[in-house]
Amino acid sequence: MNFKAAYRRFRQWQHDPFAYRLKDSKSHRCTNCGSDFVGNFCPICSQREGMGPITWKSVLQSIVEVWGLNNRSLLYSLVQLFLRPGYFISDYISGKRQVSFPPVKMLALIALLGLFVDYLIGSPIGGVFNNDFDFAGDKMLFIDNAFEWMNLHPEVMSLILLSYLILPNYFIYRYAPRNPHHTLPQGFFIQVFTAIAFLIFNIFDDLTSWHWFTYVIGNIWTYVAYKQIFGYGVWGTLWRVVLALVCAHLLALLMLGIDFSIHMIQTGDSNFVDGFKLFVKLLNRMVTNTDI
Repeated sequence: MNFKAAYRRFRQWQHDPFAYRLKDSKSHRCTNCGSDFVGNFCPICSQREGMGPITWKSVLQSIVEVWGLNNRSLLYSLVQLFLRPGYFISDYISGKRQVSFPPVKMLALIALLGLFVDYLIGSPIGGVFNNDFDFAGDKMLFIDNAFEWMNLHPEVMSLILLSYLILPNYFIYRYAPRNPHHTLPQGFFIQVFTAIAFLIFNIFDDLTSWHWFTYVIGNIWTYVAYKQIFGYGVWGTLWRVVLALVCAHLLALLMLGIDFSIHMIQTGDSNFVDGFKLFVKLLNRMVTNTDI
């Protein structure tokens, strides 16, 4: 087997997996609007060439459409998401909508699959701090409940946490060699596809408990995806990915701190500034395991 030739074919497929060609040059009569046309689709009503009376094949096609196994299939979109992640996402955000199963719908289906897997394996759910962090009284309970909510809704949290990357990416990748003038709506769909990938990684982790393997593969996938999306070199991609992740974590902590401070005001325990200071101390307690 010629591995170099196989790799070249794989690289060619990564860059351009679709070959849009006419089936033939014959004239067709559209069964929907009666127009004569040459091509794969009617230019008047957009119905596909070759549509005819209902058959058993039509029944099968109707069934598989429910699960996204027809044109732009869910399974093929997932194959692309893992074998050509950045090119696949780049195609979609640049206007090639036919390359992908609808991403938000795909996210919802994978999230449902994740919930089903959690139900089957009985994933443990509970507070993060439990009884090991009983300082600060009921103030700590608010943080514990917040993290417990995250544990109860991992599929929702995947999108919420990854959404904190949208704003940093907007500034970091605005002048990238590929997909320049990066926009916030593009960032939204990038994170939708990223959330899909990480939900699948989470499902794999739940089924295998290969935590370190999943962690390493997830980071490699992120690096490859961003390199292919924006076209920077090895080090240019690496430091930008790290910077974006650091900014996203800081933004997430900032939002949680603001939420905690508002909670302190509502309970009458503190003002906003004192509440935020207490939140910082609680985070320090988590990291250093020192008393407040």
